[in-house]
Formats: sequence, C-alpha cells, structure tokens
Amino acid sequence: MDKRQFIRFGLAGSAAGIFVPKAALAAGMDKVIHSKFAGGLYYTEHAFGRWNKGLADHHLPQLDKEMSGGAASLHVATAHPMGAYGHYIIKHQLHDHNLKFMQEHLYNPTTDAKPETTFDLGAHRGLVYVLTICNVHDTWINLIEV
Repeated sequence: MDKRQFIRFGLAGSAAGIFVPKAALAAGMDKVIHSKFAGGLYYTEHAFGRWNKGLADHHLPQLDKEMSGGAASLHVATAHPMGAYGHYIIKHQLHDHNLKFMQEHLYNPTTDAKPETTFDLGAHRGLVYVLTICNVHDTWINLIEV
C-alpha cells in the first residue's frame, strides 16, 4: 500500500468515526472488516447491524496468539453460553488474508461447555480472519496479524 492510499484510508476512517482495532491498523485499514458488508452480511465490534452493541461482548471472537520458535498457534474464545440447541456457537472458522479457508472447529452444544479452541497455524504469517457463527445471532468477525 502506498503512502497516498494509506492517508486516504486514514482520512475516510476518521471522517466516518470508525475506531479501528490495532490489528487492522497494522494491516493498513483492512478492507474486509470495514467493507459495506460489515453490519449486514456479518458483524464486527463496531458494526453490529441489527443487533445491539452488547451482543458483541458475547459473539465477537477473542484472539490470543502464541509464537514458539517458528510455529504459531491461535487461541479463539467466545464468551457465549452454550444453551443446548436453543442458542449456541456453531463453530469458529479461520481464513487467510485472501479469505481462503484455513481451519474450523465445530461445537456440540450438549457436550461443549465453552466455545474455545486453540488452532495450530504452523509457519503461517499474515492476517487471519476469525469467524464466530451463532445459531441465533449470525456471523461475527475479528482479525489478527500473526
């Protein structure tokens, strides 16, 4: 990304009043998180669409990366109760910077107490999009630079 494009994205974000997550700044204003689909097709911390802001606390995937030697792992947790088949997190899914599928973990709401998983990323480096899919409140997305 050249300097002019970076400045243009920065001004557009400021004008819209968007508070950008630290990882998105590092990636140069990530286009997926801040696209026209945020708040409609999927939800983010600041684009929660038809849901109230409080739902982000229980649906947005929380991310914690670990680096060990040349290998990376990513712990994904969602602070969402697992209410049998009435209301639960269906799965966590990872995609690379090109939105290519990487990995997923499906949850069983009758046996899984918490929706959390540690994914082995091996030598992968770059942006990782993390989706939490709720059976009632749709898809929530976060990202992290690995």
